Amino acid sequence: MANGGIIGPVRVAVSSPVSAKVTTFNSSGTFTAQATANTDFLVVAGGGAGAGSGGIGGGGGAGGYRASGFGPSPLRASATPVVRGASYTITVGAGAARYNPAYSPGSFGSNCSGKGTDSVAALVSTITSAGGGGGGVGGTSAGGIGDGGSGGSGGGGNGGWTTNGGAGDTPDTDPNQGNNGGNANPQSPTSLRYAGGGGGGSNAVGANGAGAPRVGGAGGAGSPNAISGSGVTYSGGGGGGGPQGGGAAGAGGGGAGANCGSPCASSQNATANTGGGGGGGSNNAAGSGGSGIIILKEQAANIIVAPGVWSINDIYDNVKAGTWTNNGG
Repeated sequence: MANGGIIGPVRVAVSSPVSAKVTTFNSSGTFTAQATANTDFLVVAGGGAGAGSGGIGGGGGAGGYRASGFGPSPLRASATPVVRGASYTITVGAGAARYNPAYSPGSFGSNCSGKGTDSVAALVSTITSAGGGGGGVGGTSAGGIGDGGSGGSGGGGNGGWTTNGGAGDTPDTDPNQGNNGGNANPQSPTSLRYAGGGGGGSNAVGANGAGAPRVGGAGGAGSPNAISGSGVTYSGGGGGGGPQGGGAAGAGGGGAGANCGSPCASSQNATANTGGGGGGGSNNAAGSGGSGIIILKEQAANIIVAPGVWSINDIYDNVKAGTWTNNGG
């Protein structure tokens, strides 16, 4: 039979349009797709903390930035598919708390205590942005010297020592999710020492600390994105601390570094839900990283409402395409 063996009239499909929809997660939750289609995304991880120890600390690196559109073209990935009615786990990373770790090898390298938390959108294809690296913590010649931490963007080097900024885009993604942190100014001569490097941002590396005057490096700039309907800049690096001025905050929620004259002023915390890195400082004056954010934008679509008796072939085709519903009359 032409209708696949079903006796009775075959009804004509009714198209039920759904409008484009933006869903914003400032904290973790569950996303349920309204249609089977490709969905645009913005996934920003938690920012790294500035360091508050060891000479003068580097700025925190920004949380990783991954997006499918609405931002700078070099950083745009492809939209990702979702299935109508399916539920997906969304995890928004926290910014790292400001920290003043001990001079010990356990605090070096990855600077785990100053690293932001990953953000994860577990859609049909999982999208993970890495937390920003913590600012460099300094050290001793006997115990080792700590560079800025690696992450989505790297933390800045510590101003009390000749330390390098941490590596950004760690782990590697395509397009890149972040940039390296800036280096501290050279250790010798002492008169030019102590300015920390700025944390890396998603759109630029962190600036190096300066020697004359001894000003911390600026945080790297973040990336503008309009997926929410308005332009917002995300994932800016934190400025490094310096004896004669702190580094400027990177655009995109980063915190400014502390002016660590006598006494040392406070660094700035990064802005919540931007993934910015915290400002570097000294003596517990460092800034915390900003929490991340995940935004998903579903495109407008047509859902097929299916009242009455349908052929088996048409049912199969619509179920396969994700356009079948059981809500028809």
